[in-house]
Amino acid sequence: MKTLLFVDDEPRVLQGLQRQLRPMHTVWDMYFLENGSKALEFMATRPVDIIISDMMMPGMDGSQLLTEVLRRHPQTVRIVLSGHAERESVLRLVGPAHQYLSKPCDADELRKAIARAFALRDLLENERLKQLTTRINNLPSLPALHSQLTEELRQDSPSMERVGEIISRDIGMTAKMLQLVNSAFFGLAQPISTPMDAVTYLGLNTIRSLALSMAIFSQYDQKTCKAFSLDALARHSWITGKLARTVAQVERQSTQFREQCFLAGMLHDTGQLILAFELQDEYAAVISQARMQNVPLWQAEQQSFGASHADVGAYLLALWGLPNPIIEVVAMHHQPARCAAAEFSPAVVVHAADVFAHELSGAETEVTPPPLDTAYLATLGFAERIETWRDACREAIEP
Repeated sequence: MKTLLFVDDEPRVLQGLQRQLRPMHTVWDMYFLENGSKALEFMATRPVDIIISDMMMPGMDGSQLLTEVLRRHPQTVRIVLSGHAERESVLRLVGPAHQYLSKPCDADELRKAIARAFALRDLLENERLKQLTTRINNLPSLPALHSQLTEELRQDSPSMERVGEIISRDIGMTAKMLQLVNSAFFGLAQPISTPMDAVTYLGLNTIRSLALSMAIFSQYDQKTCKAFSLDALARHSWITGKLARTVAQVERQSTQFREQCFLAGMLHDTGQLILAFELQDEYAAVISQARMQNVPLWQAEQQSFGASHADVGAYLLALWGLPNPIIEVVAMHHQPARCAAAEFSPAVVVHAADVFAHELSGAETEVTPPPLDTAYLATLGFAERIETWRDACREAIEP
């Protein structure tokens, strides 16, 4: 049975949560504690799958508690449930919290959020990969882009457009911005799916606090994994996003669909960044193995870890609460036939764009590019469109 721990200093809140979740007592093992110290003592005696904490508590507040949980129990999913939505308080939780729920929280919404988090923990079977992914606060950014962002933000009148453009070119910064802006604290009716919209919504003062004061955008050290190039991954991701938008445009999809494809293309290889950053020597060996065996990198990862970068990336982005269509693309971009619905979707678009990006610009991290699933495209009725897509993509990246 999965274990769920609630922490809140208000007894009436805990009693209300117990009433709301009583129908789930045969499914979840639930505990309700009134402060962070008791929570840490409890977690020292037994494993907890998910902890859900209030933000403003006397003594040890939610940020301090979840930071300590991250340090001691990195495998635990960390969620905030709070009625305090001041931006300064929320920003303190950007690192230690995976997701943010706002009080009052509808009983069905709360149950669904918990059920999604529990289901997510079953997606990644490799416990070691699950633990290293769960403990990640942020994804490393390209030093050049990090420098450009901080330089722009230190200007007397920084450009919103320029800040959005810089963030949109970096996998780590894009993912972190979307994690924050799509949290329930901001109560948006529709998820924000572009870095520019996220920057516009949060405002330059918030972005400056995040980037300069709180240092949530860490810089990548190329010495970390010498066989892996973040520069090459960033270029490939940017091109894939651009080509995904191109394919969607050729098929006359809506602006929202096209931008979703661009974002998913930018984030589709997030898992590579996680593996290279967290498993440096082992990942260098996997890259070497892919080259020697002349197989796509994701297949060599599967052989070595029992999971691919697609699985790892999707797990983290789902943990961070990014929109489900983005997560599906990241998980399925090498195997679109695994998608729940057999239809023209962002997963199909990014799959094709990823292959075209490798074909048209090459890749520095693997010998064999991933193959195009022409059989699946044929079942969808798009076999005759492949060359049209390829030609449009070629034009899109040629000078």
